[in-house]
Amino acid sequence: MAISKKFLLGTVCSLSVVMATMAYAEEITEEDDGLVSVVTEEQPNVLFKIHDVKPIRDRDGKVTDCEFSATFYNRSENNVNNIVLNLTWEDDAIANVIKFEKDLDKKKMQEENYNNNEGQFRQPKSETEKITSVALTTSLKVPDLKAYRQVSLKSRIETDRCFLLINDPTFKFGSCNVLNPNSTGVTIQTTAMSACESLFKYVPSSDPEYYREFKKVTFNEEKKAKVQAQKKEQDELKEIYDKAVVNLSRATDIMGQIR
Repeated sequence: MAISKKFLLGTVCSLSVVMATMAYAEEITEEDDGLVSVVTEEQPNVLFKIHDVKPIRDRDGKVTDCEFSATFYNRSENNVNNIVLNLTWEDDAIANVIKFEKDLDKKKMQEENYNNNEGQFRQPKSETEKITSVALTTSLKVPDLKAYRQVSLKSRIETDRCFLLINDPTFKFGSCNVLNPNSTGVTIQTTAMSACESLFKYVPSSDPEYYREFKKVTFNEEKKAKVQAQKKEQDELKEIYDKAVVNLSRATDIMGQIR
């Protein structure tokens, strides 16, 4: 009797542990953080991001320049060289101020009826436009990118608006060559800018891939593998649970026969 009670107690305890573990595993598996990257494994690209933006101040504490880093990772089988990348950041706030000032100037001309003899008005003016550009631009000379290689470089732009560099830039190429090895082992060189424009992909700070070390396996692939591993663990625990239920049922039958 004592042995049977001990066996029953052990089985119940084991079943309780398995049930608790299963509930925990199910909670992890069903939890979805909602994070999805625009970088997909189906479309190999040259990924790049702008990061570590740092304002540079002069002796008076005034920001005169912005230092930043750029990281590139070639996820394709192509080799890319002779890369000159032109980046542009638009300042929407300044653009709105300039538009507002020009609208006021145009309204003033209409009210004062300037140049009425010909019915023509001069182009509206903005004082802000005279001293501040709407866009920040810079060019990067990127080292040659071999297939599945990563490079990083530092650069600097003369401006006090470092916050703009956190936003997404538009980019064009001053020069770029794509070297594509085909199945016969012959390397085909493509100099058309469209080849580089379709190959390069900017990763914004809103993308989970931005906060990882660029590598061959994407964020989406790692997340999928993690979910699959958790599902496998859950299935294994369910199998253990089912066996524990069967053992508990047998133990109950035994106790009933003893009584």
